[in-house]
Amino acid sequence: MKPFLVNYQHGGQRYALELHAEDAEDAKARLSSLLYGRVLGEVTAKVPATLGPLASLICSVRNVFAR
Repeated sequence: MKPFLVNYQHGGQRYALELHAEDAEDAKARLSSLLYGRVLGEVTAKVPATLGPLASLICSVRNVFAR
């Protein structure tokens, strides 16, 4: 998958986000699907996948203490 840049306006301001897709047509199709999306929460950290099983452990411990 490749990152595609999408821009939009909200409240008189211009914003951009990355949308990962196979090609430009796939990106357009995925963008149209955003109408049915929902906000799942705030991203508070990104853990590199190279940490393997350790990443899962770190996230689990953080979730316990975040409550």
